[in-house]
Amino acid sequence: MKKKLINHVGKNLPYRSIRAINDPEILRFLKEITKKLDFHKITKDKYLQNKFLKTYKNWILSSKLNNVKNLSHFKYSCYTSGSTQVFDYFYAKNKDRRFRAFKGEYAYHYNSWRSHFKKWKFIKNLDLKKNDAVVISMPFSDTGSKHQEMEKLIRKCNKLNIPVLVDCCYFAMCKGITFNFNQKCINEIAFSLSKAFPVSRVRIGMRLSKKDDDDPLFFVNKLGLINRLGAYYGLKLIKKFKFDYLHKKYSKLQSYYCDKLELEPSALVNLGTGGKKWNAYNRGNKTNRLCLSSLYEKKR
Repeated sequence: MKKKLINHVGKNLPYRSIRAINDPEILRFLKEITKKLDFHKITKDKYLQNKFLKTYKNWILSSKLNNVKNLSHFKYSCYTSGSTQVFDYFYAKNKDRRFRAFKGEYAYHYNSWRSHFKKWKFIKNLDLKKNDAVVISMPFSDTGSKHQEMEKLIRKCNKLNIPVLVDCCYFAMCKGITFNFNQKCINEIAFSLSKAFPVSRVRIGMRLSKKDDDDPLFFVNKLGLINRLGAYYGLKLIKKFKFDYLHKKYSKLQSYYCDKLELEPSALVNLGTGGKKWNAYNRGNKTNRLCLSSLYEKKR
């Protein structure tokens, strides 16, 4: 029997998909730097890749609204086409394991696993086994806050030597996220700028790793075969806008719209979660996630 996917791709619901806020200051800045863009100079800049990766890591650690510890244990970084590219390499490395994720996770995983890794299974009551491999987003895709069982999950994966990939693609417009990355089970972390800035089609991401295992992503990064235009835009954005910029700017609007729509504010500033009134947005769990970006963009 085929597993029913919690996907909803194509449903005509206005607050369904998480996307960046079209912040006017960010849009103006992108327009300005695009006017001055020197394609030849950028694509020939062999130092751009390392400048971006070093600056991106420091940008993450600069947050005053969140507290992530021991990111220094992940000494190696690679430029990636968003966080999605990191997933594919994680699947390849753990192809002989059973993939696991909570309901409400990014649908890309389920769609990949149903075709190529058919033994995958949702996590229920932390029913993990030694031969599993786990993917979890932080903040969690279905709530915009840290998953309530994340700490217990990590402890169990440490005990059973289960590899865990932490997807931090939403970690750029949140508040109150605390996590210690010094965990035996975590060897790689994925980051992306696609949800913080309206640049999802430019594909700007980073993978942090504890060790250099010379996988294909390391290989192409060592050769410099990366999207230098993406690195250019990413570097400009994180130099211009502080990590906490979006949350500080939109937290009051989040409170306003969550109160108006009967939602609970998420740690992620453009998300809210609701009850039965919003069941059309359900992705397999008790609460229902709404993206409020379009509401923030209305003229006020």
